[in-house]
Amino acid sequence: MSDNGALYGLLGALGGAGIAGLATVFGPALLHRRQAEQRTSEERTLRREAEITRLLKMRTTGRAWVDALERTVQDLEAHRPVDIDRFDENVDRVSAEANEAGHALAHSGLWLSSQDTPPHGVPLVQAPPGGPGPGSANGSASAALSQLLGRLREATRTVRAEVLRGPAPQGVPVTREVVEALQRVRAARAQLNAVLLEQIDHISGGRARHA
Repeated sequence: MSDNGALYGLLGALGGAGIAGLATVFGPALLHRRQAEQRTSEERTLRREAEITRLLKMRTTGRAWVDALERTVQDLEAHRPVDIDRFDENVDRVSAEANEAGHALAHSGLWLSSQDTPPHGVPLVQAPPGGPGPGSANGSASAALSQLLGRLREATRTVRAEVLRGPAPQGVPVTREVVEALQRVRAARAQLNAVLLEQIDHISGGRARHA
């Protein structure tokens, strides 16, 4: 019995040493794996936040461009003179910001067409080789983004031509071309906003708030 007790004691000691050895080996490995998982989770969160920031930047810069055009048209409708140099300065600033925001969306897989939107609302946008097709979510966002920027450039040219003509006489409204150009801009912006909000909602797991 004493021999058996000694044997059991030896086995217990060896087992304890083995467990301690396993803990020494696998403890740091498990800690390293958990740290790697945490880093991956944090990087994924940062990527989501960066993508949402890019999408929101496109919304705000597009709105600033629209606002600049609408304020100019309001001045024209009120028959107030508009300084062409000031108009060009404002539009150059907001258009540069909007185009920069649009190109930044390439990081989100959105391809920005370099072509303007032709008349009658037919978007000229092609996905890059291997990129999202027009039927995909990113393809729809790319088409809507290209359409808005094309409409904004079109409206800018139309409003600028009206500014160059000078304030109209009292009782004479702005031209129909100006009114229709702004209507197309508003429609294109509404379409893009709907797509961008859908993207944001998807990225944030359904927690997006419409603004």
